[in-house]
Amino acid sequence: MEPDRRTLLANIPEVQIVQPQVDPDLPPCPLCGAPALKGKGFRHPADIEHDCDCIYLRPEEYGAAVLRAWRLYTAPRLLLQDLSGYPRYREYLEKPVQGHDGNRLALEVARAYTGGLLYLHGPPGTGKTHLALRLAWRLAQQGRFIRFRSELDFLKEEREAAGEGSEPPAYERLLLDDIGKGRITPFSLERLYALLEGASVGRMDLIITSNFAPEELAQRLGEVGSAVLSRIRSGTVALVEGEDGRRK
Repeated sequence: MEPDRRTLLANIPEVQIVQPQVDPDLPPCPLCGAPALKGKGFRHPADIEHDCDCIYLRPEEYGAAVLRAWRLYTAPRLLLQDLSGYPRYREYLEKPVQGHDGNRLALEVARAYTGGLLYLHGPPGTGKTHLALRLAWRLAQQGRFIRFRSELDFLKEEREAAGEGSEPPAYERLLLDDIGKGRITPFSLERLYALLEGASVGRMDLIITSNFAPEELAQRLGEVGSAVLSRIRSGTVALVEGEDGRRK
């Protein structure tokens, strides 16, 4: 006697369909919008997986789009990471700069900036760093990598690299804050000159803030001052004036 069909069906084990877990914090597929799957960190462009077949169906288009998505995802996070020890500076990213007669030209220059060497100078507390960080945040949100370093932090990294015999950090773009405040040494002169030289020949973009006008900075830097001045003048220089906001 043949088994009852219902009995046979009842004995078939139930197949559990496991739905993939998605990660809402990672960007969706840039081609079809499918969510990213958990288990990846997007630390590099290949470190992500989406719940779709775009990587197989349109591999070249998918790869290029994921690279753009990775830059858009990563660039703002790197800048925020650099500002982790500067809570007031992090507030500047979302806080508009108030325009006035003393900073109007600098604001126009910052809005028009697309790359190259930009030197913002003026008295302390007039908003140079605020303006530079607003510019840096705009660039980062466009997926353009820009790092923040004070002059002291920059030179510290350079010394550590030299002491270890390793290559110093390389930058696509750098915001160097408060140049000219540190102690002048042969090493600092060499590294600052190399940085400005790299920017002046187009190897990187460089945004500088300083309390010193270019001519004053050149005087502080001694024998390399004239060469530094020439490279700063090859870029864009803007004066930022106004009340000392730190005293309000």
